[in-house]
Amino acid sequence: MPIPASHASTPESLPTWRRHDARIFAWMGAGHAVSPGWLAVAKGISHWSWVPLTAVLALWAFQGMDALSVAFHAVLTGGAVQVLSKKTSARWQSARPFAVGLSPNHLNHSLRAGFPSTHATVMGCVFGFLLHLGAPAWVLGGVLAITLATGWARVYAGAHFPSDVIAGLALGTGIGAFVAWTTSL
Repeated sequence: MPIPASHASTPESLPTWRRHDARIFAWMGAGHAVSPGWLAVAKGISHWSWVPLTAVLALWAFQGMDALSVAFHAVLTGGAVQVLSKKTSARWQSARPFAVGLSPNHLNHSLRAGFPSTHATVMGCVFGFLLHLGAPAWVLGGVLAITLATGWARVYAGAHFPSDVIAGLALGTGIGAFVAWTTSL
């Protein structure tokens, strides 16, 4: 249930570590006064970014068994990291922007905690995995563009604070690269 505007949080009412986050969130144009056009784009990306990610990996996988194996293992690692990210956010219990009244719940998201962003963690993991194993530049560029667009969309739609996405990207990229490094030894 959305929090009425009269009960909306201000950056000063948030925990200290979230105050700058809330200011960046507002600076990005996220919150109550989003542009309907950009919101439609953000909602589409938030719900469907897995489609172009899958398409890029599938196009690459058709280039041979090595590419197919790396793409498969990148997705498998991303799936495992999704579980880790959800467990981490359950322990951290950091409210999402819409849950503290800074934004409507544009994505009809649950009240489950949002730090780190699972979307960003999974996509960062796939990127980190592919980066370490030397995927072609067009694959890395495509995955990076989809990852960054997804992070922006999740913030713009009020599902995450910027630090949720940054932490997810860092965590996922690090884990993806580490798993790729350990499997390539």
